Amino acid sequence: MKMKNIKNIILFIIMSIVLVACEDKGLENLDWLQKPNFVKPMTLTPSSENVEMSSGNDNATAIIFTWTKGNDRGAGTTLTYFFLMDIVGNNFGANTVFKEEIPVGIFTKSYTVGELNALLIEKWGYPGGTKAKLEVKIIARVDNSLQFQKPELAFTSFSAKTFSPGPLPLFLVGDAISGGWNYSTGMNITEIIERSQYAYTGNFSVGAFKIIEKSGNELPSYDPNGANTLVYNQTEPRTASNVFNVVTAGRYSLYMNRTKLTYIFAYTPYENVYMLGSATAVGWNIDTPIKMIWSQTNPEEFTYTGPLTPGEMKLPLDLGNWGGRFIMPLVGGTEINGDGTDVTTFKLSPTGWPDDKWVIKTAGNYKITLNQSKMTIVFKKL
Repeated sequence: MKMKNIKNIILFIIMSIVLVACEDKGLENLDWLQKPNFVKPMTLTPSSENVEMSSGNDNATAIIFTWTKGNDRGAGTTLTYFFLMDIVGNNFGANTVFKEEIPVGIFTKSYTVGELNALLIEKWGYPGGTKAKLEVKIIARVDNSLQFQKPELAFTSFSAKTFSPGPLPLFLVGDAISGGWNYSTGMNITEIIERSQYAYTGNFSVGAFKIIEKSGNELPSYDPNGANTLVYNQTEPRTASNVFNVVTAGRYSLYMNRTKLTYIFAYTPYENVYMLGSATAVGWNIDTPIKMIWSQTNPEEFTYTGPLTPGEMKLPLDLGNWGGRFIMPLVGGTEINGDGTDVTTFKLSPTGWPDDKWVIKTAGNYKITLNQSKMTIVFKKL
């Protein structure tokens, strides 16, 4: 074969590869693979940018959102619209966004005062009298296209001020808490954030209990649903599988988020935990020790964040009593480096004896996390 023919064949192969590559590159750059850029893009408009709601007119219209039709995407294609709303800063997160598919031919979405107020309070946890900044997104999804086409999007934002609809009492009832299943004699749960967050701490017996919404009625109830989640139950009577169970009697704390349908039920034997010793700012003054912080939303733990100096320390549970209860290391003189190598278990001494203490090796800011249920303590040098 002549050299010229060989060169021609090689050139033909190269050109074929280039053409295929150009065609593939062309496919990547077609409109449906790019962010849609239309002469007249879809728009989304609220009827008001500032909504102030008040009680007594729940059925009145609070706000109306109107959007234009999405742009045509070619023969045979259709558009499906989705309405999304969330608090500004949440970025339409999976756990916070409100999302709804819009019926065919509808290009508006409205909320009554009652609906919008309930969403802000019960979904996003805004108490009455507070102002929220929200963002809204319309997604026009392309269906029945031979190739994938990116959806068209439109955005807007608005603010809304809530009003208080009044408290929503919740109650604990059962043989673990009130001595029986009389739904009229349940224990009231403290409402931390209106209609959203609740907490209760008290003594529980071996047995079971439920969280109910109406005194005197078994339903509706908030039942355990696995992995610290709740299900709002309006139809199923009490069974062994939809109650909270207590297998060991003692002092427990319950925290529930009605908005997110989550809960924590934890063994919390200590009402308070304090700190003292030469490693702390208060020294050995048993009357004014440092109080560790307890959170209703994380009831197993007490925490302290602040300075410690080289020296000894231990944790009293009672003020002014050297013979009272103390949390101590398992072995006296246990050294603390705060670097993840420390022993994390502790013991409870009911009489303050033997006088075992932790020894802080170096000065610095520390975070101490004590888990009263697991009986662990972690010193982390910051």
